[in-house]
Amino acid sequence: MVHCLKKTGRDAMSDTQTEAKTLFSVDEASIATLTLNNPKTLNALSPQMLEELNAHLNDSALNPDIRVLVLTGAGRGFCSGADLSPQPGARKPETPEERGEQTRQRMHNGFNLVAKRLINLPFPTIARVNGVAAGAGYGLALAADLTIAAESAKFFLVFTNQLGLVPDVGASWHAPRALGRSRAMAAAFFGEKMSAEDAEKYGLIWQCVADDALDDTVNEVATRLANGPTKAYPQVRKLFDMASTQDIHAQLDLEAEIQPRLAATEDYVEGVRAFLQKRKPEFKGR
Repeated sequence: MVHCLKKTGRDAMSDTQTEAKTLFSVDEASIATLTLNNPKTLNALSPQMLEELNAHLNDSALNPDIRVLVLTGAGRGFCSGADLSPQPGARKPETPEERGEQTRQRMHNGFNLVAKRLINLPFPTIARVNGVAAGAGYGLALAADLTIAAESAKFFLVFTNQLGLVPDVGASWHAPRALGRSRAMAAAFFGEKMSAEDAEKYGLIWQCVADDALDDTVNEVATRLANGPTKAYPQVRKLFDMASTQDIHAQLDLEAEIQPRLAATEDYVEGVRAFLQKRKPEFKGR
């Protein structure tokens, strides 16, 4: 994806210190692009990459100029999961207890923090899946509001059959809701690759498009979102996520809590005015 990009201070600083494992930019249309940038490992999530992701997502949440964020990977992969290779300077756990504690810390302070920050951003998000999305990359791809994948992309849960672990980074939440319990169980038990076409068919992702149409499709969708009522999108996300955990009465109460806040926005006033004037609304995200 190409927008009129410029490096942030965080990226510029990394050029003179450690090579950045993520790239971040915001274009003139207020579309932010966050790129996993370690193509040699198909963008496996190393501790450094997780730290950078957390920093960029935290900064993005506080940036009033951003109206939509696109998450993608450099090279031929989206994200191959956790980086399991030995990390420079990292102490190798010597006991099962130490190994368990190290894993707990990495999940709470790394993987889970990234997922939580992504799903709580105050604007819509798109996952541009340009290749393999495996393990933690599977969960990361599904954490976005909209997931658009190239036809050549593959989705698979490698946690259980390959590593003896359970799906994480939210994959255990997304997969059964999208695929149904039985199909999700098989996907986890056997780790078989699912094509982007099947992922769209079963409702795991929103769209599967031809490889050469991925950039144009994502750009078009991102632009539509950036020009839309960006304050409303996260509230739709909240409602839909809560719908699977509460009954209709609680859902009605939540709707009644959210709707007045949105009715107080400038975008609502503009939407009503445009409807009455039979024209397209010009939303400002206010």
